[in-house]
Amino acid sequence: MRLIDGSALQLPVSSSAPLFVVGPNGAGKSGLISTLFRLNHADAVRISAHRQTWMESNAVPFSPQDKIRNEQHTRGQDSQPDARWKEWNSGVRSGLVIADLIESDNKLSRQLADAYRSGNEVEAVKLAAEPQPLAEITELFAGSGISIKLEIGENSTIIASKNGGTPYSIALLSDGERAALLIAGTILTAKKGALILVDEPERHLHASIVTPLLLQLFGKRPDCTFVVSTHELSLPVGMPTAKTVLVRDSKAEGNDVTAWDLDVLEPGIEVDDATKEAIIGSRRKMLFIEGTSTSLDKPLYELLFPGVSIFPRQSCRDVEHAVVSVRDAEAVTWVQAFGIVDQDQISPAQRSSLIAKGIYPLSVYSVESLYYSPTIIAAVAQRQCDVVGEDPAHVMQTASANLVAAIASEVDRLAARMTEQAVKDKISMQMPDWKTIQRGQNVNITVDAQAMYQAEKAQLQSWIAAKDVEKIVGRYPIRETMALAAVVNALQFKSRGQYEAAVRKLASDNESIRATLIGHFGGLVAALA
Repeated sequence: MRLIDGSALQLPVSSSAPLFVVGPNGAGKSGLISTLFRLNHADAVRISAHRQTWMESNAVPFSPQDKIRNEQHTRGQDSQPDARWKEWNSGVRSGLVIADLIESDNKLSRQLADAYRSGNEVEAVKLAAEPQPLAEITELFAGSGISIKLEIGENSTIIASKNGGTPYSIALLSDGERAALLIAGTILTAKKGALILVDEPERHLHASIVTPLLLQLFGKRPDCTFVVSTHELSLPVGMPTAKTVLVRDSKAEGNDVTAWDLDVLEPGIEVDDATKEAIIGSRRKMLFIEGTSTSLDKPLYELLFPGVSIFPRQSCRDVEHAVVSVRDAEAVTWVQAFGIVDQDQISPAQRSSLIAKGIYPLSVYSVESLYYSPTIIAAVAQRQCDVVGEDPAHVMQTASANLVAAIASEVDRLAARMTEQAVKDKISMQMPDWKTIQRGQNVNITVDAQAMYQAEKAQLQSWIAAKDVEKIVGRYPIRETMALAAVVNALQFKSRGQYEAAVRKLASDNESIRATLIGHFGGLVAALA
């Protein structure tokens, strides 16, 4: 394959394990599959992404002579550059699969009859033990959670039945069931040693079905070589021996894709499945953050760090594990992994240790401290007052006073809560890993929780007395109080979600605000550059 930089790359295609092709929409995956078909026209079988799944009939729709002509015609069409996005004679293609399935069944029956007639009982017993394709598909369906039985009906038709019910035409199967049948039928009836190219097998199929279905099909055809282009990242993750091509971009000349920007992920990478899936689905720069996919962190960080793939992890320790795992994986040298963790009670020594690993603690407690800092509140208040006709200074004063009042009623709990988190962090950061345990080392951890609590309480009370909103918001878990609602109400927003969306819109529009927010991430911006 030709790469965008002008060099050439031999794709690691082998019958020993499938090759998966992943990448974002428009990166050039289908173009790669189409090119592989043209380069291996004589031995390749292609299942296109834009394939038709409905059928006009459950019987062979043409004569044997017409079948040969249609096969030649479709292979010729699939060799054209337009085949990347266009499919001719869609109904004929499903008819060819039906014809191949029925012919395979009939061929086995003829061979078995010939063996019996010739008195070759050994051969007859051997042939009788061979599964018919429709029986194999029924077995595959059962292993994929599809309770459908397929068999040959009258007049050489294919019929289906569900849970022992009345048989019906396969044309009446659901979209997903027909899609699974056409994929399985194409693969099982392919010629020996074929290169089988499957583009987006997940179309019309749930992830819980497509993964076990394909894994079973790979096992049924060990003689064939598989290349699978997919958006379903659980597929390559579920096959530890598989290689994966990560398509980043492509170059087109006319209607044809002629060059690619890609990376190859070798098997055997020593990271957990969640991190491997993140690598496969990421850009070349990865940012692991504390939080979940629905928390406030991800949409704000995506805005602040464009061009970087962002993956939430539950805790600081999980972020550290993910970043270190990727950085230690020699097979993914093209990936740059970084992390963001909440400030909490991280000491200067711990901060330096994390930064050395590519993990940058926030300068404030958590992401809420960014959304509700006085600078951001004031900027949002200015915009909001332009709409509602209020005085920005008065609104800001009210918001600050209400926030401090909300915190004042929570002094004991907040101080205890912060102490609890500080104790957990101190213990967590000193916890031994499996290597330390294996070496026989013990770790003693002691924390004076009460002394920490009294100091924390005194500090918070002094900041409340000074009405120091900046320090309060920057240090404490304000999301656990009524402080956020106090700000939202003072600025006359209907909900927290509406206010937080306004913050992101402000950051999107205002370069100065973005710079202010980015300033809380230390050297991360320079590291990502």
